[in-house]
Amino acid sequence: MTGDPDHVAAELRQLLAEVTGRPELVDVPPRTPLFGGGVGLDSLAGTLLLRQIQRRYGVDVAAEDLNLDSLQSLETLAAFIVDRLGSG
Repeated sequence: MTGDPDHVAAELRQLLAEVTGRPELVDVPPRTPLFGGGVGLDSLAGTLLLRQIQRRYGVDVAAEDLNLDSLQSLETLAAFIVDRLGSG
């Protein structure tokens, strides 16, 4: 499976809306931070998101990105996933 960052970001928005129960997240801009004042993911929602990413894409973000730098924003997470899909 391969993907482009825009397509993956759109899918991630859907996953964010599902795991948080916040449908408005389908419209967040790509550079929105996932934690803090952006999306405001808490540890439970973050864990659920990572689990859904592993199921959907086969990418284990927590195991492959030990500093979790890819979780800075929707944009960085989408790029990380696309990079892993391209190298797999």
